Amino acid sequence: MHESRALNTALQKYRNQHSVHERQKTEREELLGKQFTANDNSDTILALDAALSFNDKVSHSNRGVDRMLDTGAQALKQLRDQRSTLGMIKNRMSGIANTLGLSTTVMKLVERRSAHDQYLFYIGCFVTVTIMFLLLYFVL
Repeated sequence: MHESRALNTALQKYRNQHSVHERQKTEREELLGKQFTANDNSDTILALDAALSFNDKVSHSNRGVDRMLDTGAQALKQLRDQRSTLGMIKNRMSGIANTLGLSTTVMKLVERRSAHDQYLFYIGCFVTVTIMFLLLYFVL
């Protein structure tokens, strides 16, 4: 009885393996005999051109912003260098003026005049820009 069960189990296992093998063989023959053609519809076409174009534009803009930031940083560095240079020149001129005998009150008057000139410069810049804006607004 035990041997018959073992034989039935072995037979069933053999039949399953044989049916799997036959099914694989028919599927293989079906795939090898099939003629593949290109898709006629546009459902499978990927829309990558727009994304690539957008990526290129963003990359170009990013490089432009980086260049502008670098230019601004260089200009700021040059302005700081000029400020320190002008400060040293002012100190040397003060030393030279003191050795020539100019009084400190005269030096203070010169510095006050310099501050007034600076205010006049800023007011003049504002007026000039305002006039240019008005001209552009009304002419164009």
